[in-house]
Formats: sequence, C-alpha cells, structure tokens
Amino acid sequence: MSLAINLRTAARNLIDTFGNTGTLYTFSTATKTSSDEGDETITAWGTTPASIKIVDGGNIKEQLIQMGAGLESVGNDEKVARDDATIAINDRITVDSVDYRIVEIKSIRVQDTVIIQVIKVERVDSTTAW
Repeated sequence: MSLAINLRTAARNLIDTFGNTGTLYTFSTATKTSSDEGDETITAWGTTPASIKIVDGGNIKEQLIQMGAGLESVGNDEKVARDDATIAINDRITVDSVDYRIVEIKSIRVQDTVIIQVIKVERVDSTTAW
C-alpha cells in the first residue's frame, strides 16, 4: 500500500507543479433546454465554477511511466487530474480560453488506490450541443 500512496503523492505533486489551472463547470447544476431533436443546450452553468489543475495527457504520461505507474493509455485528447478532483461526465473544463467537455473518466489504480484520473475530452464551442 505504501507504494500506491507514494505514487499518488508524486502524481499530485506533478499535477500541482506542471498542471494548468482550469475552470470546472458542473453539468448537473446547469440550466438546460432541449431541442425537438433531443439535443440539450446549456443556457446557464449554474453554481460558481471550481478551480481544477489538469495536465495534458502527453505531458504526464512519460513521467508516470518512469515512476512505475504503468500508464500507457494517455492520449492527446486526454487530460490528467488529481485523484481527489470531483468531476463527472459532461462537465465542462475551460483551460487557456478553450472549452472541453468531459466524455469519459478513467481512474488509474495501483493496489486499490486511485493514483490519478484520466479525463477524455472533446473540444467544444458555443454552437456545440451538449
């Protein structure tokens, strides 16, 4: 278990040090309208957004592999967040004025301990239906 705790601590330090600060908007509290086709549009994002540190997937992959986490599936359309970040599918993250929708979240575990969360994202704009 101490290996997992050490890896988690190292991953948190990497993300805190090298991560970009983003803004996290929670989909569950957003005000939504639906079109006749069933597409949802966000009219207001609801509660006050939270701050989140994330790292581009390619930037942290090599570091984590060197640490022994065995992470080999992080791609360019993925971001990495700390294990303790509260995120959900369809939440929006804005980093450097670019909006992303979270489409998948994978918790990377070592010895039953979550080390990081790999977030698959897609870039969105104001015309994208949610």
